[in-house]
Amino acid sequence: MLSQRLGTIERFREGLNGTLKFLYINGTRRPKLLNLEITKLCNARCDFCDYWETKHEIRLSDYRPIIKRINPLVISITGGEPMVRRDLPNIVRQIKECSIFIFNTMVTKGDLLTLEKAEELFGAGLNQISISLDFLGEKHDSYRGIPGLWKHLSNLIPQLGKISSNIVLNTIIMEDNLDQIIDIAHQAKEWGVKVSYSSYSVMKTNNSSHFIKDNIERVKKVVDELIELRRKWKGVIVSTEYYLKEIPGYFENDGVPECLAGLNMITVTPSGHMKRCSEMPIIAHGSEYYPGIFDKTKCTACWYSCRGETQAPLTFKRALEYLGIWA
Repeated sequence: MLSQRLGTIERFREGLNGTLKFLYINGTRRPKLLNLEITKLCNARCDFCDYWETKHEIRLSDYRPIIKRINPLVISITGGEPMVRRDLPNIVRQIKECSIFIFNTMVTKGDLLTLEKAEELFGAGLNQISISLDFLGEKHDSYRGIPGLWKHLSNLIPQLGKISSNIVLNTIIMEDNLDQIIDIAHQAKEWGVKVSYSSYSVMKTNNSSHFIKDNIERVKKVVDELIELRRKWKGVIVSTEYYLKEIPGYFENDGVPECLAGLNMITVTPSGHMKRCSEMPIIAHGSEYYPGIFDKTKCTACWYSCRGETQAPLTFKRALEYLGIWA
């Protein structure tokens, strides 16, 4: 009884701090999202990404000065594969020290993740774990270049769903898996976790083989079904309707205009340098950040979820839903 009461108090405190931070972000025009690339090293062999070709890198051990200067609403810990860093729990603790509220999540392909490591990360203050899943079955192994990945994830993810309500599958919509997008949503529900969708882009390696060109009507039907399931299954499909509705037009028109990268979202590299997004050149070091350092972005070439979701109309209700508080 006492633990439940303490949990309610903690949830209320988190909600209050999140509300204050939300108002602060809107008032100061700081980015909603900071993609914190803590490494470019990766043990996968994905053909849509070249990060795994990185052999050496310069990286920081303490990101607190940069995080405090930027002070975003949300930090997404990314790579490369963030779990190759042995000091990952300490990085999570660093993030929690930097503000009254920062919702922090981690994107991982999951092969290095265990139940024990997840519990350690949640204990350090991680709010959410997002696990990449592009196919149901062993095709996911060959796509990511990691034998046994599907078996590991299909065993681990249901266990993770029992210890946290913030386990999210991260699925890229592309030509190869269009027939599995709805099935992945059903699998997420069966496992007791959530699912978020992103859209394939050729930006990293100029590989257009996975880009959807001729199945636009099929994409529209898939998106309509996702929206219907989102309304039916409260909290399972976390992608906004705004984001989902833009997906068919993105593939049909080879892009979406009016990107707000550098304004709503920015990327920090392992060495602490800043980019508008992971695909853009370095502008300055994170220690030099100030609101307005980036001008308007002219690129239209992606509809990644990190871009689209930060451009979604951010009502107060949506902010609380997005942050997983008071929901």
